Amino acid sequence: MRPPLHTKFLDKAQAAITAAVEIYNKPSFAYREETFSLLALNAWELLLKAKVLKDGDNDLKTIRVYEPRKTKGGTPSRKLYLKRNRAGNPQTLSLGACILAIEKSPAKLSQEVKGNIAALTAVRDNAAHYVNASPVLAKQVLEIASASIKNFILLTKQWFGRDFSDTLSILLPLSFICGAKEVESVVVSADESRLIKYLQSLAAIDGKSASPFAVGVRLQVRLEKSSLASASKVEISKDPEAIKVTLSEEDIRAKYPWDYRELTKRLVARYSDFKQDAKFHSIRKPLLHDEKFVKSRYLDPGNPKSPKKDFYNPNVLQVFDRHYTKM
Repeated sequence: MRPPLHTKFLDKAQAAITAAVEIYNKPSFAYREETFSLLALNAWELLLKAKVLKDGDNDLKTIRVYEPRKTKGGTPSRKLYLKRNRAGNPQTLSLGACILAIEKSPAKLSQEVKGNIAALTAVRDNAAHYVNASPVLAKQVLEIASASIKNFILLTKQWFGRDFSDTLSILLPLSFICGAKEVESVVVSADESRLIKYLQSLAAIDGKSASPFAVGVRLQVRLEKSSLASASKVEISKDPEAIKVTLSEEDIRAKYPWDYRELTKRLVARYSDFKQDAKFHSIRKPLLHDEKFVKSRYLDPGNPKSPKKDFYNPNVLQVFDRHYTKM
């Protein structure tokens, strides 16, 4: 027995999204963002056509384009005729037309899915306005791509009962890890800046509903040294719902090993232009209020006015690196 027509479109959609992921996951690929967007949009068009076909009892007419012709009097005909492409083959619905067709059915797309598709379209359409994506744009596209894969997997399971979660996964490309470069400080062109702002406006859709779909998935990358390969990551939080972890005095000193004297000793050895002057203290003092960098130990723990001693986490070097010259 021949499989229903919509499954052929679903298979092609899977092939297209798999190709998009494989290209995106390459360690070094200069046209990563644009290529992923092109292939992912093709996959979405095929997936939506498969849905329209399934809902239309696999009748090809549901995905073909029909239009009127001009009569001898110059008015549009009442009869609709099949529109053909340049090769003479029947023209099928565009991605936008597929979205409109599904909007008329009970299986409406969520605002998050439509926002994600719009974001992919914007990246594709604006490819001519930037030669290589800046770290800012690359991060945005990574978040959009991750959400797109998530949305694709959820809908194929919901609409067709297929689970692609074992075969589709976005990896973090090695080229995305930009070392000490601060993404926020990257200068971009005016054209790329407008695209970045537009993508940010689309991402604002997220969080407005309890939908499992998303425009973008927020990703934060931090490289850290660990004393053990199997060490778990713990972050200090004041959230009352967070899991409670008790730290011993030894644990705290391991995390904040430097006192003021050791800190200045390290800075003197690290920078050629370091001095313990007003500039140094203007950088150091704001860090005292951030437990990522400094932990204050009070003589009387319950009395913040009691004598204290500050201990520093080695992460403070990342801050000072922006102000002094390394040797």
